[in-house]
Amino acid sequence: MANHYERTNEAGVIILGFSDAFVQPLETDILVAEDAERHYNPVLTNERGQFLYHRMYGQRAERTQEELDAEWAARPPDPPSMEERQIAAEQAILAIMEALS
Repeated sequence: MANHYERTNEAGVIILGFSDAFVQPLETDILVAEDAERHYNPVLTNERGQFLYHRMYGQRAERTQEELDAEWAARPPDPPSMEERQIAAEQAILAIMEALS
């Protein structure tokens, strides 16, 4: 038997769930189950890799779709692909060549 813990970030979002059979808890980790199964199995992320839960009033609560959408909209843009970078470089070279002729 093992104890299950959850770790949160500064905003209270649950970013890790684990069993003390495999990870030693930090002082800030929250005990959520005693004498539980060896493995902590709840899914904590959605298909976009966003964390689904936060701690509210000492309980695990599901984050709203509005919260998840706002977080998704605020993320930095993906870096350009290698193909996009190559096209941009070719366009820049052509522009320089045209400016010099």
